[in-house]
Amino acid sequence: MTGARAASAFPGASPGGDEPARAAALVSDQTSVRPAVAIVLGSGLGDALAEELNVDADIAFGDLPGFPPASVPGHAGRLRLGTLYGVPVAAFFGRVHLYEGHGIAATTLIPRVAEAMGAHTLILTNASGGLDAGMRVGQLMLIRDHLNGMGVNPIFGWRMADGAPAFVDVSHVYDAALLETARAAAAEVGIDVRVGVYAAVSGPSYETPAETTALARLGADAVGMSTVPEAVAATALGLRVLGISCITDVAGTELTHQEVLAAARGAAPDLRAILRGVLPVAGTGAT
Repeated sequence: MTGARAASAFPGASPGGDEPARAAALVSDQTSVRPAVAIVLGSGLGDALAEELNVDADIAFGDLPGFPPASVPGHAGRLRLGTLYGVPVAAFFGRVHLYEGHGIAATTLIPRVAEAMGAHTLILTNASGGLDAGMRVGQLMLIRDHLNGMGVNPIFGWRMADGAPAFVDVSHVYDAALLETARAAAAEVGIDVRVGVYAAVSGPSYETPAETTALARLGADAVGMSTVPEAVAATALGLRVLGISCITDVAGTELTHQEVLAAARGAAPDLRAILRGVLPVAGTGAT
């Protein structure tokens, strides 16, 4: 199955560099799969699809031009091409985080490579902390908007084809139709999802109590250390975006990364169920 690729509202927007094109060429040499959808599986969430994906090619991040090797526990650092629920996909098991020290441009490599491979939709998942005491560990939140608290814009330095700065409209980063499809898929099988605002911070330290209070007052429902760079870059490139956060802790509790991974793995069945409902729609490229 293939889908009609969305035309970019910002043609030519790019940070420069040929790494995405070279990565896409490397992938095409190893598989005939041409992904309609790219999926990013965040901390501990790779288990959700490990047994579901019919893999045709499996490539380490370190073998992809421009990508650093995986360094974060819970991120396998693999790009796997295959079919998922009948849809050709590129599944990124892990991502590049700003706190790893490779710069903001590296955090946008995944959507740039996805676009170069021909994908028209990007599904982003992450592990995040809930800022609402009514949230529960293991609950999924569909992202309707975000706050960028990373201190740098993901498309800083990007240029349009004519050399002008990439003044990209980000008033509708997260695709409303895909969000509703995900919400309906969850409701059909009795999954209690939230819809909310995701705040991204640079990390790697977790937030202080004052910071979590401030973010909640600014309108955030969950906080994490990823997703926003990929979502903004994907928007600049004309990709549709769906964001799903897994709540791994609730504000006011002490936390370790191992606890984050355990909570995320526990949410795998719910994430699978939602993706099973979303993928056939996302794969068509229909708006």
